[in-house]
Amino acid sequence: MWDVLRKVDGRGRIVIGREYAGRRLYVVKVGGGFFITPDRELAERVRSEGIRAVLDAYYKLLDVVGEPAPEEVERLVEEELWRGVSSTRRS
Repeated sequence: MWDVLRKVDGRGRIVIGREYAGRRLYVVKVGGGFFITPDRELAERVRSEGIRAVLDAYYKLLDVVGEPAPEEVERLVEEELWRGVSSTRRS
């Protein structure tokens, strides 16, 4: 599953959001994709263990917060899409 589709510009850059402007992020190539995190230890673990480290982190998160209901996923996707096309919050 992917969060948001982004287009790479002619210089190889991807815009991931203003909240990351000026921050240091670690980018790890995993298989045919990339894993991006501000956590150096997690990036090193992903680099050494590959996709298994990503899945372990994901499963631990699910253990803590639980698996979201389909309705919750749909609501969050709608909010994200709305945020991408409008500067006003949807009520």
